[in-house]
Amino acid sequence: MALIIDTFSPVAKITIVRLFLAMAAMRHWPLHQLDIKNVFLHGDLEEEIYMKQPTEFVAQGEYGLVCKLHRSLHGLKQSPRAWFNKFSHIVQLFGLKRSEADHSVFYCHTSPGKCVYLMVYVDDIVITGNDAINISQLKEHLFSHF
Repeated sequence: MALIIDTFSPVAKITIVRLFLAMAAMRHWPLHQLDIKNVFLHGDLEEEIYMKQPTEFVAQGEYGLVCKLHRSLHGLKQSPRAWFNKFSHIVQLFGLKRSEADHSVFYCHTSPGKCVYLMVYVDDIVITGNDAINISQLKEHLFSHF
C-alpha cells in the first residue's frame, strides 16, 4: 500500500482574489500585503524524513551518514503543505476562521460591523477589513511567529 502525501500549498482561486480586491475597493478598506521570507523553513514535518549530508558539510570520517529533518526545506515535496498547515494553525490561534469557499481565505467578525479578511497565496498574504486595531494585532501576531 502506497502512502499518499499532499505536496501542494492551497492558494487562492483567481475568482476569490478578484472578489477580495473588489470588496476592499468598494468599501474603501486598506490592503496590507505581507511576504514571509524563507517560507518553507517555517513548516513542521509530520513524518520522518532523512536526507544525505550536503557534501560541503560532511565532517572528516563521517561519510555515508544521513540527516534527520525536523523542519521543512525549500525543494522538499512536503514543504508547501507543512508551511500551510503551520500558517493555518497560527492564524486560527489568533481567532480567524477558515473560509469554506476557499481554504486560503480566513476571516474574523469582531464587534458588530467590524471585520478582518486574510488571503494567502503560498508566501504572499493580503489583509483587509475595517477593524484597524485587529488588523494591527494580527500583523504583530504573524510577525512574532514568522
